Parts: sequence; structure tokens; C-alpha cells
Amino acid sequence: MPCNRSAAVPGRDSTRRTAPLLSLLALLSLAIALLIWGFSLAQSIERPSVGNVLEQRQLELEVLAERDGGRELLPTGPVPPEQQLLRTLQQSPRAGSSDSLLAQALLEDSLGLVDQSRRHLNTVIKSGPADLRPLAETLLAPQLDQQPLPPLPDRPLYRLLVCDALKLPADACVSTATLRWASWRLVLVNLLPLFGVLAGGVLLLQQLWKRWRRQQPVAPELRGPDLTITETVLLIAGGFVVLGGLVTPLLAMPILGTILDGISLTPALRAALEVLILYSVAALPALGVLALLLRERPAGEGRWLQWQPSWQCWPQALRGLLMSLPLVALLGWLVERFWPDAGGSNPLLEEVLNGRSGVAILFLAFTATVLAPLFEEVLFRGVLLPVVGRRWGIPAGIGVSALVFALAHLSLSEAPPLFALGVGLGWLRWSTGRLFSSVAMHGLWNGLTFVNLLLLGS
Repeated sequence: MPCNRSAAVPGRDSTRRTAPLLSLLALLSLAIALLIWGFSLAQSIERPSVGNVLEQRQLELEVLAERDGGRELLPTGPVPPEQQLLRTLQQSPRAGSSDSLLAQALLEDSLGLVDQSRRHLNTVIKSGPADLRPLAETLLAPQLDQQPLPPLPDRPLYRLLVCDALKLPADACVSTATLRWASWRLVLVNLLPLFGVLAGGVLLLQQLWKRWRRQQPVAPELRGPDLTITETVLLIAGGFVVLGGLVTPLLAMPILGTILDGISLTPALRAALEVLILYSVAALPALGVLALLLRERPAGEGRWLQWQPSWQCWPQALRGLLMSLPLVALLGWLVERFWPDAGGSNPLLEEVLNGRSGVAILFLAFTATVLAPLFEEVLFRGVLLPVVGRRWGIPAGIGVSALVFALAHLSLSEAPPLFALGVGLGWLRWSTGRLFSSVAMHGLWNGLTFVNLLLLGS
């Protein structure tokens, strides 16, 4: 199906009068939704951020890659990565946990800080869990003829540091293939985003040049469902926030827990299934409200939200993603620069980062790259953008849909970069006249984020 362009002529807002009961429900839903979001956004500041964990994993990769010589492919900083990693562990919210204390002790031993290392190992022996005590005792009093070794840490770097501390060959704890893979992961994690930002900057400058020269093709007419602003508020606030975000999870979680309790599942697989099922169930109220609002409306492209799938939408999605990367990266850097201790990261990120089950990872990947883009784009770019754009203009539609999209993730620290991503998604929806293009771009974005987390957590 070709992506033809025609003159963009935003329609006038519907002149239908909304029923008084519907208006009252919309107003009540909006008030409750604002309370829920306000409380959740305020609470997000106190939630631990995954950013510190991401920094730790990045530095772990640097230390491992340095052993393999792979770090020569990237510029080195003035501070050795071991020192940076130790400092990051000490500043982590989990700095006092036994796992963290053991990791700090291993790094301190490798840096020659013997007294600090022994102090942390003694703390682990006195108050740590039983599975960590044998290793801490062995590190305090090494026995060269001890076989087998006590249980080693899960993370490859700390397994390697155990061998260093016990004066054992490195391959007794970490394989050569693991070190080589760490080098490749480090290159991918650093260079792929850099290339993406550079390519996106070139495309963005090209787009601005065309607009300045008035060579920009005319966008197709933006069509959306025949809903009023009040009905759209009811859909987003009532269906999405109140029913989908609050009522449905409260009702579904006990039932789901009872069902899953009867199935033998690993903790990782159970968590992934809960995410998949709860997200699916939470999407139903908003989709049901939308279906009810549209049931007596005339058929047409607007009613079907200009879905229009086509193979051409994938190149459009990739282009939109690349053009959004520079602004997303800039706002993310500004947040990190001026709000370094911000919390509130999506807990799904840490599930992926620490995942050890392949099936669980597949469930999480399906939720992140298929379900979330489909549902969120239907609401924000399929309905909200054209309805607001019809009433107040295309820029307002793109801006409002991006703002609601950013706040819907309930994290103040992530709101600025998510707003930039939402603007890119909205621009793509308007410029192509296809909802599927923005769904594809959203899926690509979540997929790249997912792969990056897998590389860091591998």
C-alpha cells in the first residue's frame, strides 16, 4: 500500500454535545487520575533508579574487556575502571548489602586496599547469608590446596577477581570466551548508540534544511476517531488510568497469584508471566471504553485510526527513530547532569538486566516490543493526537500526546527523554498518516533498549 501524501487539512472538532452524565464521569475520572499520577510521580523520586546498576554493569564490562585487550578499541579515562566501579558500588543504594560488600572487598583487594577488604569480608561472615560466608572465609584465609572452590559470584568480573585473590589461573573462574564476549559487548554498547545519534543528527539537519527551503512534502490529512475532548478525557483518564492502572490490577493480582501458585515456576519466569498477563489485562478497560465510544460512529479511516500497515512503514519507523535519538540523548544527559540522584526507573528494566531465564526474557521481550507499542500508540497517537490536533492544531496534538505519554510511565526523571521520544512518534504519525509507522518505531525503540540491557546484563 503506497504512502501517498495529500494536503493536510485538519478537520473541525465534532459539534456533538456530550451527555451530561458522560461529562460528569470524565471530570471525576480526570480528578482521580490526576491524584493517582501525582502521587505516583512524587513516589518515583524515592524509588531506586536502575541508572546506578547500568553504570556498574558498564564498568564491569570495561574491567573484563581490559583483561582481554578489548578496551583498547575505546578511549580510556583518567581514572582506572576498577576505581570507578568501586566508587559506584559505594554510592549505590544497595552499598550495605552482603553481595555489594563482597564485590567491594574483591575490588579493594585488587587495588591494594587490604585493610578495607578484610573489614568488608568480616562483615559478610558475621551478618551475611549462609551461601556467601564460605567464599568470604576462603578469601580471608586462602588455602591453596582447597578443592573444590566455594560457590563463586554470578557476575563474571567478581569470579575473575576471586581467582586473582586466591592466586589461581583466570580460566579456573572465567573462560577465555567470556572475556572475549565482554570486549564485543563493550564495543556494541558504546558504539551503536553513538552511531545512531550521529546518523540521527544528519537526518534531523536534512529535515530542517528541507523545511527551511520549503521542500518538505505535504503531509497527508490526519484522521482520527470522531470523539470529543470530553470523550477522550474519559478514555485516557477513566479507561487507561483509573480502570486499567488501578482497579483492574487490584482485582486481577489476587486471582493471578492464586493461579500461578499452583504452577511450578522459577521466580524469574513467574515475574515475567505476571508482567505479561497484568499488562494484557490492564489494557482491556481502555480498549473496551474506546470500542463503546465508537460503536455508533461511521466507519472509515478515522474510525480505524489510519492503521494502514505496509512494508514501507518500517523504513519510516527507522528514520523516525534515528531522528529522535539526538534529542532523547540530549535530554537524558541533561537529567543525569543536573539531577544525578534521580530515581524512578521502570522496574521492568531491572527484570531484564538481571534475567537468567531465556523463556522469561522472551515473555518480557514480547511485552516490551509488541504489546506496549500496540496499546500505547493506539491511545496516544491513534486517538489523543488527532482529537487534540483537530481542536487545537497539529503541534498541540503532538505536544499533548507526547506529554501524556511521558507522564504515563510514572517516572519524573524519565519524563523529559520520553517526551522527546513522544514528539518523534507524534511527528511520524502526522507526517506519514499511518499509525502503524509509529507502532513500528515504538517497537524498534523498545527493542533496542531491550538489546542494550541484555548486552549489559549478559
